[in-house]
Amino acid sequence: MYGYPPSGGAYPPPGGAYPPPGGAYPPPGGAYPPPGGAYPPQQGSQSKDTTSQQGSFSTPQGYPPQGYPPQGYPPQGYPPQGYPPQGYPPQGYPPQGYPPQGYPPQGYPPQGYPPQGYPPQGYPPQGYPPSQGSYPPPQQGSYPPQNYPPQGYPPQNVSQFNQPQTSLLTPAECDLAVKTLRDSMKGIGTNEKKLISVLGKYPPLQMNQIIKGYKSNYGKNLIDDVRSETSGNFGKLACALSMSIIEYDVKCLHDAIAGLGTDDDCLMEILVGRTNADINALRAEYKKTYKNDIENDVKGDTSGYVRRLYTVLLQGNRDETNNARDAVADAETLYRAGEGKIGTDEMAFISMLCNRPDAHLRQVFDIYQQKHGHTIEKAISKEFSGDIKKALTNLVSSIRNKAEYIATLFEKSMKGMGTDDDKLIRLVVRHRAPYVINPIKQAYLTKYGKPLAKRIKGDTSGDYCKLLLTCIQEAS
Repeated sequence: MYGYPPSGGAYPPPGGAYPPPGGAYPPPGGAYPPPGGAYPPQQGSQSKDTTSQQGSFSTPQGYPPQGYPPQGYPPQGYPPQGYPPQGYPPQGYPPQGYPPQGYPPQGYPPQGYPPQGYPPQGYPPQGYPPSQGSYPPPQQGSYPPQNYPPQGYPPQNVSQFNQPQTSLLTPAECDLAVKTLRDSMKGIGTNEKKLISVLGKYPPLQMNQIIKGYKSNYGKNLIDDVRSETSGNFGKLACALSMSIIEYDVKCLHDAIAGLGTDDDCLMEILVGRTNADINALRAEYKKTYKNDIENDVKGDTSGYVRRLYTVLLQGNRDETNNARDAVADAETLYRAGEGKIGTDEMAFISMLCNRPDAHLRQVFDIYQQKHGHTIEKAISKEFSGDIKKALTNLVSSIRNKAEYIATLFEKSMKGMGTDDDKLIRLVVRHRAPYVINPIKQAYLTKYGKPLAKRIKGDTSGDYCKLLLTCIQEAS
């Protein structure tokens, strides 16, 4: 007789199947149990039971056969004590109503998803991602955040930038801020502490409400009263904070191309990474304020390929779709336009860097470095010179890590002898929203080994310093 488990470690023993084909265990010559629940006679012989119902049979002699079931089956101790364990499955599992009705929803996933041809053939390239590091490379603070640029810009798209980090003020909150501003400038002298507590506290979206509330309550423009009550760099900063972001951006663009020379850092900071809606709003506001096309003014102040780069940025034709692009093919296009040929196709670089989405371009930069052994910045340095080299390098830096790029501009405004206060004021005013400035402060600390607030304290003083620090959410 067979034990359990058999000595060979397998059950059923050789020569038989358990259960046998058909899922039952009949003795030779019969089925067990037979259809209908009665036992058929062995070898076709049957004795009629005249007392049974019509069609039924009596149990045949010799059935079940001797020795069946075998001794030792089922084995002692099987199933084992305590199995299944008490409390299993646990009460209330699965929970009532799970899965919920209608889940998954009809039509999910949608037809045609993922789209054909995605991901593109050959992507990611062989050997990518590299064995060291992570892909995509982490960006400190996830900057720029979704729906960047700063909140409250442009005015007609204000709801798009109404992020959870900054909700609109209630009418009572707005009225209190407006009254505090008025009290700080009413009568003889100015209460700078009160003025700082409002101008430095509120990010652009809320400041837009306060500017409008001031005009509604007192019939005067906030910036006019602030200008009459302040002076010096403190006055410049206070006036800048009394403007909407789009008004301030347009002023900065105009100042960047007015007079001798061009402030390329300003143009790059304001134009790079903007949505098409932003660019169109900028063009319209510039025309309204200065009665001229910004494109014509920029063309009149620049030349060569730098002029072409700014012209492309000002068209507002960036690809903002979520369609998959072939990053490998774009990396190869940049190679063939530069290092892979004699001479350089400058417009191929300009067109791609100005019109592709930033996230896609970061993939292109990484693939280029993996395939050709050096960064895209080094390729630009080899293939370009002069102003266009600087412009493209800054463009790539801004795309690669916006927070770090702005952090370098902060350092540049305070480096060396003296302080470029116009640049410092612009950087603070344009990037003061908490969800924007916090990643910049972290990038500055990482890159330069000291807090941005400490750097500002060492280069500025007085109420000007206090207002700068309040804008970046630091104690003075």
